[in-house]
Amino acid sequence: MQGDFSRVTFDPSQRFSAVLSQQGRVQLDSEINEQTAILLHYVRTLAADLLGPAAFPPGAGGHSVGGFCVDTFDGDNFTVTPGRIYVDGILCECDGTDYWSQSHGFLDREQERDRLPTSPFMVYLRVWERLVTAIEAPGIREVALGLHGPDTTVRTQVVWQLCWLPLGSEPVAPDMQTAPKFLRDRISGRFRPRALLSARVRHPETDAEPCDLPPDSGYRGPENQLYRVEIHRGGTAETATFKWSRENGSVTLPVRAIAGTSVMVETLGRDDRLGVEIGDIVELVDDLIVCRAASDTLEEGCPRLYTITDIDYTGNRVVLDSAPADDPYQPTVGTDVGRHPLLRRWDHGGAKPGADPRGFDVPGAEGTQPVMEDAWLPLEEGLEVWFEGDDERPPQYRRGDYWLIPVRVVTGDVLWPCEPDGRPQSKPPQGVNYHYAPLAVVVPDGPHEYQMVDVRQPIPHLRNRS
Repeated sequence: MQGDFSRVTFDPSQRFSAVLSQQGRVQLDSEINEQTAILLHYVRTLAADLLGPAAFPPGAGGHSVGGFCVDTFDGDNFTVTPGRIYVDGILCECDGTDYWSQSHGFLDREQERDRLPTSPFMVYLRVWERLVTAIEAPGIREVALGLHGPDTTVRTQVVWQLCWLPLGSEPVAPDMQTAPKFLRDRISGRFRPRALLSARVRHPETDAEPCDLPPDSGYRGPENQLYRVEIHRGGTAETATFKWSRENGSVTLPVRAIAGTSVMVETLGRDDRLGVEIGDIVELVDDLIVCRAASDTLEEGCPRLYTITDIDYTGNRVVLDSAPADDPYQPTVGTDVGRHPLLRRWDHGGAKPGADPRGFDVPGAEGTQPVMEDAWLPLEEGLEVWFEGDDERPPQYRRGDYWLIPVRVVTGDVLWPCEPDGRPQSKPPQGVNYHYAPLAVVVPDGPHEYQMVDVRQPIPHLRNRS
């Protein structure tokens, strides 16, 4: 979640059941957020234990067949009924829609990957959560504080997307009993094993006296930070790239209009630290880019990042090193204000030509840094990260995977768990976590006719006990 947080402290392995306030104490955002996470973890775990990985209540939403039932397919589109379904305990609600009109799909009939096949395929639900700020949801902002005044809280939003999976020449089409495992194996296997990362602050190799410590030891930054390391291009280490931010990617500028390389923004930031300067790396995203990033295939294309070459402080304009319309991945990004476009600042400084020992095509790195495994990669101020490799089972880097690294000035170190021997632990990504539920299998049954096999799991009815 790319919010302005001090750190994210929830850890289910700690088995904490509540956060209790004490009188006369300082209150921290991380503690309030941990209480929310504890309660959410409890409720969703309970729902998943009682209902299973995916289940729907029959008759919910006023429809006899329950929610998310794929009830028609005409060769180009299918519809789903209104209602509810629980996926790994996460509540998903639908008011009734079709494949092309789904809220968070942003599908394009001109793209081959979006068009539905006429051969057998499975319809499934992909569920995940995104962070929404006052930029994406203006109703969050309290206008009494000023139309462009300070923001307050942010929200997490459950996103569900109707997706399809070709069945090809499967000998037997999945049914209600086999569909969940079939779907899990087909999708999750593409992203296993997950990448592992560890973090540290560079320290001297010898036991030197405090006055004799070299100047490059310890965290040297002037402020406490929550660093975010995020995968930009997925795949294996041979193709994957990453970007990082010292502010958890929370420095964003709402976009009002784009003309060539010139971008008009509502504000240039709250202050010098939380704004942009010439030479900064920024990413142009909107609702479409965010939702389309949730792909279950290892696609090679990714939107590029831009370098700010000039700033007009009176007109609230920034000039980029390239026109967004020239980006082949998504040339229309930022052109529709209804999709809430924004510039997000990253602090890695971009890739420099000839700087990649892998022989990576740096001009095609979209302004990001190449992933290098089994080596300490310096970020800044003494902070380093390590991507763990495996020759037998190479890690699969998924676009959007991220790690959060809190660093503190008072200790000059990271808040990162260590092994008993003192080595930093290797941790899987903290998100984005995707959840899946099979809905239906569509099989051709004659010219322009299709058989719909419902593979949803209904919630078992509980008998009243006397």
